[in-house]
Amino acid sequence: MINQMRADFYRQAHTIGCYVLLAATIGFSVLLTLTKQVGGMMVSEGNTSQLMEQMAHSPWSVLTGVKALTMSTSVLLYFDIALFVIVIGYEFSQKTYKNTLISGISRLQFIGAKYAVMLIDLLGLTLVYYLTCLATSLATGRGLGESAGKLAGDIAIMTIAVAFFISVTFSLGIILLVATGSTIIPAVFVVVWPLAVAMLTVFAHWSWLKYVDFINVAMNVALSLIKVGDLWPYIGVSVGVLAVTIVGSALIIRRKEL
Repeated sequence: MINQMRADFYRQAHTIGCYVLLAATIGFSVLLTLTKQVGGMMVSEGNTSQLMEQMAHSPWSVLTGVKALTMSTSVLLYFDIALFVIVIGYEFSQKTYKNTLISGISRLQFIGAKYAVMLIDLLGLTLVYYLTCLATSLATGRGLGESAGKLAGDIAIMTIAVAFFISVTFSLGIILLVATGSTIIPAVFVVVWPLAVAMLTVFAHWSWLKYVDFINVAMNVALSLIKVGDLWPYIGVSVGVLAVTIVGSALIIRRKEL
């Protein structure tokens, strides 16, 4: 499994698309920070709408910037589809993953390694996303908005929350990719899922959908709109989804081989 991860990281280091994605992430962060844009492609309501209104009409600090970037993570998700294709999509669309399985790695280890690589990549890209905002804000003379230590802690929490819940969304894409062998179907699914769930939650009033509205959960956690004591059901559902998608993907590969 470790060797598989090393091979994936080596391949990424020699893939131009990874550097294009990194540049796009940095550029998007700079653009949002300089133009003071708030919000992404989402269905906003309640506390989120109030927070957006407050940020739009208040002086900007570094803290305001990173909060605004957090509210634009729905767009960041679409950027990260390129990462999904690079890490796992291409191998399945071309069926070259079979060569890796022949080398002795189990199907579960293979899928687990792919998810781990994607999560690490997402953590790195999300951290760059926030650090770019920090550097850009300081370069324009904005204040921190809170103590340096607290700001560092907030950025760390935001990075982990956003990267983890985006990875859960992509885990659904993984099982679709394995089942269909197409990169288009999971890519479209990843784009549609957050908007569809958010709209159904608001208009159909199915409150249980909030547990699978992973992008909205990421924003609420990062912005401290969900209390720590209320977070466990969301984490439980997310871990359960990861277990089902990773194990399910391995079983689908096995069934296809039979």
